Amino acid sequence: MTLLGLDLSTRAAAAVAVPLAWDGQWARVASLVVGEKLRRGATDAERAQRTETIARKIVAFAKAHNVTQAWIEGYAFSRHDSAHTLGECGGVVRLELLRAGVELHTANMGTARKLLLGKVPRSDVKVAVFEALRAAGATFDTLDEADAFCAANLGLSDVGSYCFAQEAA
Repeated sequence: MTLLGLDLSTRAAAAVAVPLAWDGQWARVASLVVGEKLRRGATDAERAQRTETIARKIVAFAKAHNVTQAWIEGYAFSRHDSAHTLGECGGVVRLELLRAGVELHTANMGTARKLLLGKVPRSDVKVAVFEALRAAGATFDTLDEADAFCAANLGLSDVGSYCFAQEAA
């Protein structure tokens, strides 16, 4: 059984596949970053095709790694101008994962980061997660991959598998 952590966006959606029996071996963790920037005057069809492409690639990645559960970062909506686009992308990705037989969960990222870090800093939380995981041996290149792992880590904790957890400060 493998869990999938997702940090969704339209420009750099990150997916991280973690087998339940990974036991802290980073070589057993796989990641994918997918997305595309559109020109300012992109048509509705181009926007829909971008969402479909992201969903298709994430589902193919999930199938290739025998994913049974997806832990998807809850929407932050920190940028009001992209909230609808993110919601559309997330809806399509969730639907396609569900159609592929993947059990869906929303990862509360405040809880996920607190589990991983013990104490969540007031600023630069993505950087703190990235640095903590790199210090533990992860080879992620992006903050989005680290956040996707953080979502998966919450799922690992939920099912009683090996996960990273710090005592709350």
